[in-house]
Amino acid sequence: MLRKLAALTVLAVAFAVAPSTPANADDYTVKIPTVTRIQVITAVPGEPIVLEVSASANYPTPPAGDIAVTVSASGSAARGAQAVVAKPVFTTTVHFVDKPIRVTGPRLPKGPYLARADLSPDNADLFLPSSDTTRFRIGADGGGDNGGGLPNTGGPDLMWLILGGGLVVAGAGGVGYGRRRTDAAA
Repeated sequence: MLRKLAALTVLAVAFAVAPSTPANADDYTVKIPTVTRIQVITAVPGEPIVLEVSASANYPTPPAGDIAVTVSASGSAARGAQAVVAKPVFTTTVHFVDKPIRVTGPRLPKGPYLARADLSPDNADLFLPSSDTTRFRIGADGGGDNGGGLPNTGGPDLMWLILGGGLVVAGAGGVGYGRRRTDAAA
């Protein structure tokens, strides 16, 4: 009982010596992250490229603002290394409000390209800027859709498919033979 009384006294003295200050919030407002999207709609040789740009945020209304669109020629590099990006071949700025915007660009020669969209929100006190990039190729496999079919997702060689199937059949035969021997011995 004496220990409880001593602890209570120490606690009362601590509250008397240290003035209690009320808790109040800082003047910090969180800026909402945004997501910018750029998509290549048409990239066919001899036709103007068509891009679609949009922006969104985890907020009831989408972030309005200017989206700067840039298309640059992209050189090829070794696998795993960054591609070399040349000076822009096409730049424009569109004002985004709430619906995706289609941007028509110039006719470009065959080759690899890099499209970039940078959002500068009108309400910079509420939304953060964002950007998106996409790589595309003009003149690859008939415009990038492989003639309307699926891309080549098969293996590198038919031999590996046949070898794998043979191993599965051999494994199933071994299991079946082992079970039959066990049943006969019992």
